[in-house]
Amino acid sequence: MGSEWLTAREAIARLRVKPQTLYAYVSRGLVHAERVPGTRTSRYARADVERLAARTRGTTLPNAGPEVVVDSAVTLLDPTGHLYYRGWDATRAALEVSYEQIAEWLWESGASPSVWPAPEAALEVARRTQAALPDTATVPDRLRVVAAAIATCDPLRNDRRVPSVAARSRGLIATLVDSLPVVHRSTGRRRDESIAARLWPRISSAEPSPARVGALNRALVLLADHELAASTLAVRIAASTWADPYLLVVAGLATTGGPLHGGASEHVRRLLREIVDGSSPEAAIGARLRESAVIPGFGHTVYRGPDPRAPVLLDAVRRARPRREIWTAATQVLDVVQREGGPHPNVDFALGVFAEANDMVPGGGEAIFAVARCAGWIAHGLEEYPHRLRYRIRAAYTGAPPDVRI
Repeated sequence: MGSEWLTAREAIARLRVKPQTLYAYVSRGLVHAERVPGTRTSRYARADVERLAARTRGTTLPNAGPEVVVDSAVTLLDPTGHLYYRGWDATRAALEVSYEQIAEWLWESGASPSVWPAPEAALEVARRTQAALPDTATVPDRLRVVAAAIATCDPLRNDRRVPSVAARSRGLIATLVDSLPVVHRSTGRRRDESIAARLWPRISSAEPSPARVGALNRALVLLADHELAASTLAVRIAASTWADPYLLVVAGLATTGGPLHGGASEHVRRLLREIVDGSSPEAAIGARLRESAVIPGFGHTVYRGPDPRAPVLLDAVRRARPRREIWTAATQVLDVVQREGGPHPNVDFALGVFAEANDMVPGGGEAIFAVARCAGWIAHGLEEYPHRLRYRIRAAYTGAPPDVRI
């Protein structure tokens, strides 16, 4: 293979880690890997392996940020452009199954209920909580408040067995959705439908056609988990303290609240509106580059090539007959970025196009992200529960020297 590359066995020996940990390093972009031409095996960049090996020996590297690597069997994020949920290709799953089915798969619940009902007591508490909020409250804000409120009517919420957690999680997600105010009032009040069908009329004023609801289900599946994203790490830390499933979701919802995570699709929506209102795609993109050197919805910190979720969701949006002017603006943005040799679109771009093309409420994309990610958060929480308080990240103190005065 040459001196620049190591085999998997060599890399594992050099790092003194398990094979799963090496794969986790690759998925986080810490070790570059590529297929050996003509084979089904991979090779690993020697420089990256040596850098990590030096760090584990205590060598301080310049500009090195903190790293947290956790062995996990939930999701494999392959930087070459693949995403797997417990070995199941997420892009294929999005074409084949419902959000409910992929959640049960992630939880390893062994169950397959087709409908998730919201418990009456929880739904009543959630509706009262929603009624107390101002009309200006966004859907993501409502989700955060309700997730905390409905825990109070579940005295057995600390049962951490998989069947119990799965049952509570179904009811939790269903309650979050069913308690939201209805935007499209001609339908959407049935509680025997899928999560996607029940969520649509609460985030969009557009007619909930089968194609649109199908696209929403596809988005929910594609966004159900993405390995150790910021919100998922927060959830795992909460789970290590034995926080109940409601608190796990609260921890995740709190972390997605920033514009750099769950709310990233809103930046895409603003870009599209600017173009529809008359700005040229070049001018709108140029303004973003001038302000932050980042085009919203493009590039990814892990995938070296395309984000595999983006084309799958964009195809569903196209098939659902989006608003022509929004789709045209989205196509123009894609063309300009591609022409200039820019990064690939990511799932936030696809989600922003989806939300804007279907007249979704402010924060609609973030709401889809949050509801979808509940499935992954619960899966990671279940995996974390047996470990109990294993996180103790140390701080490198950089403040004023201690006061030594007597």
